[in-house]
Amino acid sequence: MDQNEFDQLHASCVSAFKSYVTEADITAVLLANCTAEPLPLADRLKILIQESTENSAHTLYLGAKRLLHEAARLGYAFTR
Repeated sequence: MDQNEFDQLHASCVSAFKSYVTEADITAVLLANCTAEPLPLADRLKILIQESTENSAHTLYLGAKRLLHEAARLGYAFTR
């Protein structure tokens, strides 16, 4: 990996993090609509789908961060 590839990896990690934060914020907004009574089925389904989307974004971020940690540990010249 050269400097350009490392810079691209770092940028993709930052982008993945921002996507994750965006999805987590959407989930938080949906959960803020909870009431003392059960939500309608359609609203519960929206939350379920959004949580899945958030989890996927989190997984992508963790993968990119893991690669950056490897580059920090080994030096990016030695990272595959």
